Amino acid sequence: MSPELIKSFVDTANNRECDFPLNNLPFGVCFEKGKKQKCFSATAIGDQVLNLTRAEELGLIPRLGFKSVLLNSFMSKGPSARREIRRVLQDLLSDNSKKRSKVETCLIPLENCYNAKAFNVSEYTDFYSCKNHALNASKIIRGEDAELSDNWYNLPVAYNGRASSVQITGSDIRRPAGQIFDQDSGALKFEPTRKLDFELEMGTVIGCNLPVGKILDFEEAENLIFGYVLLNDWSARDMQAWEYQPLGPFLSKSFGTSISPWIITPEALEPFKRKAPERKLPLLPHFEDDKAFVFDINLKVTLIEHAGSETDISKTNSKELYYSPVQQVIHHASAGCGISTGDLMGSGTISGTEQGSFGCMLELSWGGKDKIVLSSGKKRDFLEDNDTIVLKGIARENEFTVGFGSCSGRIIK
Repeated sequence: MSPELIKSFVDTANNRECDFPLNNLPFGVCFEKGKKQKCFSATAIGDQVLNLTRAEELGLIPRLGFKSVLLNSFMSKGPSARREIRRVLQDLLSDNSKKRSKVETCLIPLENCYNAKAFNVSEYTDFYSCKNHALNASKIIRGEDAELSDNWYNLPVAYNGRASSVQITGSDIRRPAGQIFDQDSGALKFEPTRKLDFELEMGTVIGCNLPVGKILDFEEAENLIFGYVLLNDWSARDMQAWEYQPLGPFLSKSFGTSISPWIITPEALEPFKRKAPERKLPLLPHFEDDKAFVFDINLKVTLIEHAGSETDISKTNSKELYYSPVQQVIHHASAGCGISTGDLMGSGTISGTEQGSFGCMLELSWGGKDKIVLSSGKKRDFLEDNDTIVLKGIARENEFTVGFGSCSGRIIK
């Protein structure tokens, strides 16, 4: 039976198309346009933002650390605190709220707010967990007969990225320069990348600390997760081609990673859990694969040209991931690695099985061989200066939508 919409006194939250119904209640950090005040913790409801810092000061909600500029303190308190505040907020914002007049003093129109980065990113790991993308990339690089090695089917491959590169949606991304091997001339050059790419990913945000040496079971790993964001792992493919052997990418992926502003909680996404895909090889017991799940989240990528023309260049779903977020966390800790509040784990590029569902320009243009045609009639193999990439994600039930907001970035010189 499908879950029902939880009705709010904020009328716009009851619209089926609204990203932020009472069923969602994401967490973020905002500041109000035109006001000289520090950032405040917030949740989104309909077309409004609820100032959680003020609500805490007024005694409307428990004191859980919302006075802090960032959410790390609240995140570290674990799933019980997150679920408690969710219950309180659903009561305060319900259509029969007994404290409506007081709650309304904490509401600000969403259009009057800017989002800031919601949490301090402690560490950043990027996985490679979508079989469709991994196969496509292998075929583009090594030829049409390329296959994935057995280790890919036994563990979620990953590399450690740079936390310093993670930026909030709307931040400009400067085109990086690096070492590029020119195939035509056989010369090695240092110059701006000519093959700038996006990668459509989900990001897992860690709430609780895990000490070094602690091994996780499935439930413990799931409880470590605070929530999820959209993530764009910007990539310079020509730099990556030169540097990635033998230790994987470095500077080709360290110049920018964009994330969406609102952290969507596991509770909000509970109705959208789906069974993990069929395995080519059985996973080892510590992955507890019988419990594995992925989320049914529709994902879309839009390219906006400098002149303003928009083209939806990819539509896919997070169900395409081979490894679940929880299994990524299990693997991350399996050798005894500590995990910290604010750690961010990218899923890896999410691609479907057909053209138009691929999650990066490398696949959409098949390595640059087949340029995609934009709505303006112009063509792209990779991204040009002043292109803006916008990622969007929504999970939809019969009566309501759980949205992530947008994750955008513009390419500058």
